[in-house]
Amino acid sequence: MPRAQPYVPIATLTLPGRTPSIDTVGNLIVGPTGPINVSQTYEVRTAELLETVVVSHEQVLSDASYVEAEVWRDARRRAAEALAETSVVFLVAPRRHGATTFSLRLLAEATEKAEKAVALQVVEPSWDRPLVSKLPVQPDSAYLLDFQDPERDRIDRSFLTGLEQHARNLGGIGSRLVITITPELWAHVAGQVPAGLAVVRLSSHPEADQVARAHLLARGHTSLTHYLDDPTVRDGIEAWTPARAVWLVDEMIRLAQEHARAAAEEGTALAGHEDRLRSAIRELAKGWAALLGSRFADSTRPGARGPATPDGHVTPLDVDDRCLSLALAVRGPGPVTRIQDDAERLAGMLAGATVSGAPKNGERKGPVDLTHVLGGVGLRTRFENIGAEVRFGEARFTSPTYGDALLTHIWDQYHPLHERLIGWMVSCGEEDGRAAGDDPAVRAILGVLTYHQDDSQLAEVRKQAAVLGKTQLATAVMAGAARDEHLGRRARQLLYTWAGQKDAKTQRLVVAVCRELLDDQPVPALTRLRRVADNRADEHVTADVLRTFKEVANVPRLTGWFAESVTAWQHQAGNGGSRAVNLGTLALMSVDAGNRPWLLTGAAPELDVTAALRELFADLDENAEVIDELTRWLRADGGTLHDQVLALFQDAVSDRVGFRALARLINELGKVRRPDGSDPGTQLRDILGDDPELGEFPLRTYPA
Repeated sequence: MPRAQPYVPIATLTLPGRTPSIDTVGNLIVGPTGPINVSQTYEVRTAELLETVVVSHEQVLSDASYVEAEVWRDARRRAAEALAETSVVFLVAPRRHGATTFSLRLLAEATEKAEKAVALQVVEPSWDRPLVSKLPVQPDSAYLLDFQDPERDRIDRSFLTGLEQHARNLGGIGSRLVITITPELWAHVAGQVPAGLAVVRLSSHPEADQVARAHLLARGHTSLTHYLDDPTVRDGIEAWTPARAVWLVDEMIRLAQEHARAAAEEGTALAGHEDRLRSAIRELAKGWAALLGSRFADSTRPGARGPATPDGHVTPLDVDDRCLSLALAVRGPGPVTRIQDDAERLAGMLAGATVSGAPKNGERKGPVDLTHVLGGVGLRTRFENIGAEVRFGEARFTSPTYGDALLTHIWDQYHPLHERLIGWMVSCGEEDGRAAGDDPAVRAILGVLTYHQDDSQLAEVRKQAAVLGKTQLATAVMAGAARDEHLGRRARQLLYTWAGQKDAKTQRLVVAVCRELLDDQPVPALTRLRRVADNRADEHVTADVLRTFKEVANVPRLTGWFAESVTAWQHQAGNGGSRAVNLGTLALMSVDAGNRPWLLTGAAPELDVTAALRELFADLDENAEVIDELTRWLRADGGTLHDQVLALFQDAVSDRVGFRALARLINELGKVRRPDGSDPGTQLRDILGDDPELGEFPLRTYPA
């Protein structure tokens, strides 16, 4: 069997990647618009410029799942010719047709043999409307910018006019830009393209069968490819887009793993599960459109029947049973009483009840007339009517693929219900304090939004979670969205916006999400943490940021990179100071290298520690921890750093900044004892005593 290549699809490369290990501070900082050289000249980048994600040429060109589609060849030729003649090319393509993959491959091939190394970068348009002034302009760079949002990405004639000059600027420094745009957005400016800009249309996409097969092979699941040859599967996916084909691959692998696990637990041969797996994959391919169309047909007319299905006409479900279906789809297999409670809460919310006011987990507000219950259909029968079975008090759909299909069907068919459905799904989530990663509500929300590539309800998730105290759920949803190649851009934009809002709940959510993202998206996560720090709403937010900064600073592979970032912030802030710099310095002060403070080892030569301490001393109420850290420094390495640390103190207060901090510091240092019985508090006071402008400082006496 051929060995699978590392599975790194081109589309996933657009996500911010991990930061390489940095042991000491070097000369390069990756900022919002790319590398910033700080060894000679500190180049300040404004926060208004768009962030970029650097993509590896090698990974793009070696993507084993990439399909060399025949239908793309002519478009690739025309796009390559356009890039050779101009620096800005528009690629007009419908969503989910693979335009991002096509464009990154195009740019990688076009710059592969360039005389100078070209940085391949994906631009994240975190704006309310397109502005040429926000586009990054760096030499020897190839940029990709996706325009898909009908509200935030709508371009006009003035943008195109500015882009004409932008193209000349890029051409002068050996850079280029490809902008993918949907036909709907392009229709507003078609025919208005100025000279110097090129337009290429991508109207077709690779066949779903080819895409699915390539992804299965790339992921090492060769044994699953024969299911694609099944006539039912082949016919079912014939008109699918590449994005949906990749979804099919994910689901096929998940189902195969579930069947393998079940076989292992039952002690049976895996071959015995073959028919069930084949049936489940067929269901994925052909979908549940016919049955769902019948069950969710118009039920308001007497004697209504849905469209004909292979099983004949199916009677549409009433509203209560539709709510029950949704509750089971969100909850998954679970206790029937809890699913019923979720369904009743959904019915109440659809009728206009607030999330907090709807019944929950069996609670009732006052006596309720229940006589109608006995006159209705029993709960077990209702579950059977919606395609589920009940065993030992737990309900589950008879097909493992039906629940997800139902959720996507409802989301696609009932747009006016989106906000209330989101509020209800949030209310179904686990309470804070429980593991959110396995929360069925998180899985359901992310499943619906990622399948439809719909980022419009992410803000509603935050809003409803705040009302219900479901911070962990909102954290898990936002972190999952940020990791998705389609929702990630909007999720990171919202986190950036929320970071600047002086609302404690919102900012604490941002910090929690960024803590989750620091391992795999450290640069955008740290950018948003910095923004929270500089706009913090209260002391609880400050404490959250400091705790997170310390976690980052104390990870050896991130220490140097974090110090680089704090150094850049310090130079960008100038004399005005920055709360983020203060918190970053406090975090770095907590890091040790062996038995010595890391900052005193010379590992961060560019950080002005003296200036940083001066800022900390200037507001001791906000930075009380600095005294504890400095005292710890004096005790470090058996007290051998006394002279070095005291000299640092003296420099930090030499311009009379932080008098109050100095007085408190001297008294705190009076508690520290050297082997000879002396204390650094007295020594520091004596050092400063020769300055007549400083005057006398009271020094308490502590027993030796």
